[in-house]
Amino acid sequence: MSSQVGVIGLGTMGSALARNIANHGFKVSVWNRTQEKVETFLKNHGNDFFYGAKNFEDFIESLETPRRIVLMVPAGAATEEVLSQLKRTLRAGDCILEGGNSFYKDTEKLLGELGEQGIHFLGTGVSGGEEGALKGPSIMPGGSRDAWDEFKPILESIAAADFEGRACVAYMGNGGAGHYVKMVHNGIEYAEMQALSEAYDLLRSLFQLRQEEIGDIFEKWSQGELSSFLMDISVDVLRKKDDGDFLLDVIVDRAGQKGTGRWTTEEALRLGVPAPSFANAVFARAFSAEKEKRLKLAAAYPAAGGAPKMLVSEFVNHLEKALLASRIAHFEQGIAVLTAANKEYGFNLNFADILRVWQGGCIIRCSLLKNFAGVLSHSETLYGGLWTEQTLTAALPSWKKIVAAAVEASIPLPALSSALLHFESMRREHLPANFIQGLRDRFGSHGYERVDQEGEFHTVWP
Repeated sequence: MSSQVGVIGLGTMGSALARNIANHGFKVSVWNRTQEKVETFLKNHGNDFFYGAKNFEDFIESLETPRRIVLMVPAGAATEEVLSQLKRTLRAGDCILEGGNSFYKDTEKLLGELGEQGIHFLGTGVSGGEEGALKGPSIMPGGSRDAWDEFKPILESIAAADFEGRACVAYMGNGGAGHYVKMVHNGIEYAEMQALSEAYDLLRSLFQLRQEEIGDIFEKWSQGELSSFLMDISVDVLRKKDDGDFLLDVIVDRAGQKGTGRWTTEEALRLGVPAPSFANAVFARAFSAEKEKRLKLAAAYPAAGGAPKMLVSEFVNHLEKALLASRIAHFEQGIAVLTAANKEYGFNLNFADILRVWQGGCIIRCSLLKNFAGVLSHSETLYGGLWTEQTLTAALPSWKKIVAAAVEASIPLPALSSALLHFESMRREHLPANFIQGLRDRFGSHGYERVDQEGEFHTVWP
């Protein structure tokens, strides 16, 4: 019996996804460029629903036609290498789903190249990590409609469930829409992780709270409006011990990154969309990489300030509201990037589908997504709508208090302060850009617009 789907790449995500597909009753052929991985996979997980291909040719021959192939290898050179093999082998009507964190422009290039051969290509964002891939991820496919039709039964079977029990998968749109939505998802993820790390830093640095005390605070937050996957696993990270000591105390404060946060920032800049939370979350990781410089400067410039004059419980209440408001700002920036991209690239995005797909399985899933969907059903911005207005109005004084306390204590807040910057800038009727235009016209004759006349103007300066 031929396999219904093939999976190439048996790394962490590919292995978990293959098992998920097989667990839902689909016969799966698996292949990896390193044959030992196939043998190890079959030894650990093999059953009647798996066929371990001996080589690439065997893998292709084991699949029913039209072939459905899931490609789960690292983005970039590895993906290109496997795709070159597939292009030489597959026939018109065959379908490829590429599920790595690929750059959307690469996806669009492949759509064109494979389309010329009649091969259908689905650039797909997959979120949820290893656990999500195995038990139910959030899936964001885009590109070929024909490929979507072929893969839809499989993807709907393996995806996580949203708040109403529907599969967290939907066709995102044309071209590289799937990978673009996943890219923005990762930008939001960067900002959210940075904000949570800042909350931890504030509680530890200002009040010298013990690790278990911070874990208790985060757990309480996870049961309210701040409920989210990242908040839940923050509790796990805070409470984890290593040889009797808290694990966080032995982890070097140097954060890695794979580039998707940077891509989101670059896209925001390219489209002219203000997204300071994404940019500063990326820069925060860059700051963390400067460990040696930071050690020297910390000695040269000892930080002043201390805990604000308030009870810990009062500060925690303010911090909770600041995190809530920042989450709204983070998602608003993501929606703004997606809105601009939709106009620029013609993705034909459905924002209701995007927010629904993010409700289960993915890293940025949170209880507020239902509120966000309600706001966007009648507003172009998350800052619009009665719920947001009431929430932000109530949170704003606390948000400012947290940022001010951090400034006074010399504690940087790249995410929380950038989110506040975004909100304050977007709600301000007048910004000093008129002064900038005056300067630009003075030194470069760049011209300016007037409030009292239509057209472009230039002043002859002395």
